[in-house]
Amino acid sequence: MRHIILMITFVLGIQTTNAQALSESDSLQIVNKINDWNQGWKTKDVELACKWYSKNADFTNAFGFNMIGQAEIQEYLTRVFGFDFVMAGNTEQTSLKLKKISDKAILVITTVERKGQKTVDNKSLGARNTTHYRFFEKTDQWEITAHLISDARSTESEKH
Repeated sequence: MRHIILMITFVLGIQTTNAQALSESDSLQIVNKINDWNQGWKTKDVELACKWYSKNADFTNAFGFNMIGQAEIQEYLTRVFGFDFVMAGNTEQTSLKLKKISDKAILVITTVERKGQKTVDNKSLGARNTTHYRFFEKTDQWEITAHLISDARSTESEKH
């Protein structure tokens, strides 16, 4: 029941920024796929985090590392999920916007706050804010074909 209430609240909070509204079905599918990424990070489940990338998806993380294709993204995240300093802390998605490009293309912009993450030398990064730009395209189903993560760095702390 809690999951249903959270989903309804989440869907109602989605901001659609296009004159043509997305269908409820498309919106729910996209939100569920974003939730799979979030849950995959929380539980260190690489397959779940990578489940919706297309075979030729273009992924660039907040540090500029670029991978092409679901298999390469999954291989990279397998290494990342093995780093305790990276996986330390908790993540909260703070916003989600859906921008309909066409009936077969949607841009999804989410913001995320991560607290408790460490540097490689075990120093705290403080609160880390990132923005994710995901481009979903629909063939048989909605898939992520591009994902760019932008890191908003604090001017008051060391670079991370």
